[in-house]
Amino acid sequence: MRPVGVWVKKIARFQEQPDLALPILEPLKSDTSKYVRDAVANWINDASKSQPEWAKQICKRWEKESTTKETAYIIKRGMRTLEKRK
Repeated sequence: MRPVGVWVKKIARFQEQPDLALPILEPLKSDTSKYVRDAVANWINDASKSQPEWAKQICKRWEKESTTKETAYIIKRGMRTLEKRK
């Protein structure tokens, strides 16, 4: 269900409205599984390509709500495309 994936068809609705995925992503923001963390981070990174402000807001909020190393990892990976653009 990634908005833009390497091996999947683009999902325009998620590209335009990434908030639709929050009920799934929110509970996973501190998951202990690296596989899950990578999936959440990739989702945010995908969304950042069409909705950069949304991605920044989510990461900023998660950074305040969760100080775990798992969340920090997701934020760092999720923001990688936006960080490259600086």
